[in-house]
Amino acid sequence: MNQLDEVVKFALYQCRARNNPITETLASYVAQTILNKRTNKFYLEEKLNESELNELKNETLNKLSNQNAPDLKTIQLQIQYDSAYVEMELQRQEKIKKQSNETGKYIDDVVTLEIKNAKDFEGLTTLYTKMFHYLIYKNKELIEDPINFDAQAQFNMDKEVGAALESVIPRAALGPFVSLNPSEKVTQLVELANLVIGIRLFNKKIGKGGVSLSSLEDLTKYNARELSEQIKQIALETIEQCEIYTTFFINQDKFQMNAEDIDKYKDELAFLRQYLSYILSLQEDIEQSEAMIEQNRIRFIKEMEDLKKLLEHKSSAPKEQVYPKFALLAQSHIGLFEDKQISIERVELFRLLIDLRKMMKLSMPLAIQKQCKQMESTQPDNLSLINYQPESGVQRLLPQNTPDFMQTQLDYFGFCIWSVVKKNGLLIPGKPSLGVFRYRDKNCVFSNEIAINEFLSEPQKYLAGVIDICRQKPHLIRLFRVEENFKNLNLKLTFESGSLLSNKLMVDKDVQTPVHFIEKNLDPNYCWNEWELRRKAIQMANIRKRQTKASQTILSNFKVDSEAQVYEMKDQSTSTGQNKGLNPLRPRNYIVGLRDKTYNQQ
Repeated sequence: MNQLDEVVKFALYQCRARNNPITETLASYVAQTILNKRTNKFYLEEKLNESELNELKNETLNKLSNQNAPDLKTIQLQIQYDSAYVEMELQRQEKIKKQSNETGKYIDDVVTLEIKNAKDFEGLTTLYTKMFHYLIYKNKELIEDPINFDAQAQFNMDKEVGAALESVIPRAALGPFVSLNPSEKVTQLVELANLVIGIRLFNKKIGKGGVSLSSLEDLTKYNARELSEQIKQIALETIEQCEIYTTFFINQDKFQMNAEDIDKYKDELAFLRQYLSYILSLQEDIEQSEAMIEQNRIRFIKEMEDLKKLLEHKSSAPKEQVYPKFALLAQSHIGLFEDKQISIERVELFRLLIDLRKMMKLSMPLAIQKQCKQMESTQPDNLSLINYQPESGVQRLLPQNTPDFMQTQLDYFGFCIWSVVKKNGLLIPGKPSLGVFRYRDKNCVFSNEIAINEFLSEPQKYLAGVIDICRQKPHLIRLFRVEENFKNLNLKLTFESGSLLSNKLMVDKDVQTPVHFIEKNLDPNYCWNEWELRRKAIQMANIRKRQTKASQTILSNFKVDSEAQVYEMKDQSTSTGQNKGLNPLRPRNYIVGLRDKTYNQQ
């Protein structure tokens, strides 16, 4: 165990002894950031002496003991939310991967089945059974509560799937399917699954089946759909709180506050900004999910109404009209089913955010908050005060000279890096109306003209200053999205957006490994069938009755495979019967008349 692990274990034990348990991830994060503040590195290159090690332990423990510190609350918020989010994503991807693998196995069983011809009754029966098992599995994927799916429901579903399969492809009509190539068979199987699901959905609508399939009301009316309004309300409240804190710092000279309280308010503002970013990200995901749900709902209703019109007073209809409707109906249902599962996950994330927010108590007095509400939080812009020189190496983007100005991605989450560097981590939103300033692929915005002019004079100073502030205040690393500058931080898991993850996900797994590995060298060309070998032997023995040529050619019946050539045991190198030394008592039979040569049977 290295010294950093020793520090983490010490902090875990001491916090648990003080009835203040923490996670190993949080302890490791805090220990690494304290070490980075001292050595600018997240790992130990040289072994610390005993006094330095004890000092690192005590500082880590003191940091973790202050559970009400706003910066520690921000780190806890980041770690717990990111871990929960990624864990859900990993579980969902694992489920999709497992379903895809199982589906692939069923499809391979159907596609790789060898059938002699279209009249092979046993082969077609086996093919039909494998197709039925594939359809059963695809229908089971749409069961919301597999635990309560009893044997009777399974029996009813099997009957429905079998009837639907028989109506689409009867057993006697599998001949054309057998003649397809593998890729065409896969396409036909996918379409067949959609058709069967669509038929069962229509039967459920008219009250004649659809066991285990969720209704449209179940897929569109649930508690998760009410989440959007709640998130909007919480987002508005959080934005209002952020504006109060921002107004306080803009008019800081009007309040008599000590430095300790001001630093605490800065950390509380950072917590609110991080919390707001998660809320807005969750709101965006839910809005996209709601849009997809509404789109699938409208399409589902439309296809169902069209099918009712086609089949309302008819016992049958042309498949060219109803099959596309059944397929679209199934696709809409599957989309609604998947969107519902994602929405339920978002509800769990929302509840986690609410719980974490309740743990954070803001310390700014209500009297100061009321005063800030009555003050101006912004100042008028004056573009003439900006001293911009193109020779500075900084590119200025304005709405009038940048076509895609509104789609420009802002770095540092859109905060004024001048305020961050000059005022020790103060988070003041920048004003894109003053322009976006690009330097070394970083798009920066600023809160006023003074900040812009100072940045233009020394841009590299402020870019490096942000990293130094993040090193002193590690809770800003995740908020500013500058994880690439802290690659040695031992929290390696990431996901698609590039955000830093908090911890390794621990799961219970068991693996069976054989004690002795047995290598199997099987020859796929070897014939194990005794009757097949006899048939080949008879065929070879029948060669003497055929007309052959003296020369070996591709079309010659005497073209043989040396690996399968078997000769009768011989006493000597030749078997002409004329050599000396042969056993006269042993009977010998020879095939005569081969290759235009004459042999006498002895």
